[in-house]
Amino acid sequence: MEPEGDDFKPNEPYTHRLRRILDEYPDGSQDLREILQNSDDAKSTEQIFILDHNTYSSNKLFKPELRRFQGPALLAINSETFKERDFSSLLKLADSEKRDQFDKIGVMGVGFNSIYHITDSPTFITGDKYVILDPHEWYYNGGKSFNFVEKNLAESYRDQFNPFIIPCNESRTSPFKKPFKGTIFRYPLRDNDQSDISKKIYKPQEILDMFHKFY
Repeated sequence: MEPEGDDFKPNEPYTHRLRRILDEYPDGSQDLREILQNSDDAKSTEQIFILDHNTYSSNKLFKPELRRFQGPALLAINSETFKERDFSSLLKLADSEKRDQFDKIGVMGVGFNSIYHITDSPTFITGDKYVILDPHEWYYNGGKSFNFVEKNLAESYRDQFNPFIIPCNESRTSPFKKPFKGTIFRYPLRDNDQSDISKKIYKPQEILDMFHKFY
């Protein structure tokens, strides 16, 4: 049975706006720069990137259809937990609230979305929240936010959490029993051309090339 969660959806058509955003933000190492800017924006003291080549089991997921996102992915980890303002800004694709904070350079509502060059469904864990973004509304109404601690979701949906266990330094036998101190984004690489956002397919080697150009 699928767990209950809260809808996490912007107010405007998601895929249409994302296509326009990708036209404004060049593909390639710029995606990594946007992640770093958002990390700095959140006052994080560290930023870790992981290229995960693994494909994970799909027997215990929130929805069976989510198996398509269990393959290779780019992960980005920082030390800060999302605040309510960050969730709000992430939903406002057209105009991030953070533009009125002059000491911050990241634009969570716009710059963050450059990551859709490589993925169709970002997920992230922050504090006690597990968030799935689904701009195509293939499986959720734009996205879903779950309280994984309160509902002990890692026990019932182990495969949904497996890609996060090692990066989050969680126990293999009893993971995610308490909030995660920080934020970890997972960007499953686009592996087909069914997307209305971008037709570009990404392989792990292309992400490695992106890192080489970035560094």
